[in-house]
Amino acid sequence: MIVSDKERQAPLKIEEAEPTHLARYKFAGEYISKRMKVLDAPCGSGYGTKFLALKGAEVYGVDINEGAIGHAKEFFSDELGHFYVGDIENMRNIFNEDKFFDAVVSFEGIEHLKNPDSFLSEAERLLKPDGIFMISTPRKPHGSPFHIKEYSLDEFKDLLSGRFAIKEIYGQIYTEFHDLFKEKIDPNAYQKFNFIAVCSPKKI
Repeated sequence: MIVSDKERQAPLKIEEAEPTHLARYKFAGEYISKRMKVLDAPCGSGYGTKFLALKGAEVYGVDINEGAIGHAKEFFSDELGHFYVGDIENMRNIFNEDKFFDAVVSFEGIEHLKNPDSFLSEAERLLKPDGIFMISTPRKPHGSPFHIKEYSLDEFKDLLSGRFAIKEIYGQIYTEFHDLFKEKIDPNAYQKFNFIAVCSPKKI
């Protein structure tokens, strides 16, 4: 068991999760259905993985933090939720089979990575041709000392578009999501603002 701190949420029940964090998984849940295979990477302490598994999907959570995975296994494991300690920049030791997942979910993780394109390459490798990739990150400047790289909206889109087709992109303000293809919103007008993109693999 671990405890919540300024960087990591560690609730003991799904409903105890911080509302803005849980809101992203509720958003993703609208795209998830029974019998889908879903990757949650990084999965943190596992409450989001469990939430998606309640949709009837088989969900695999991966995180590099052993304590977080231990917490996830203790409080959020079930027959549809599986947890692994691993580096999301290279998951071949966990998932060697390509095109395995119907959906890949990655919330508030890419800003922590030294090599973000390595993770995007893995997401691309693991996602089925008709699959869906959902990813979020806080807008720049966020100022967290735990972040390696923060992104403006244009930087985020440029990063993703190297490997994926961006179908939808939203701005998250607390628990509300605003379609940034339809609404003009200044991310810097808010103390906290997160981008969330819904993508598909590029067609060859």
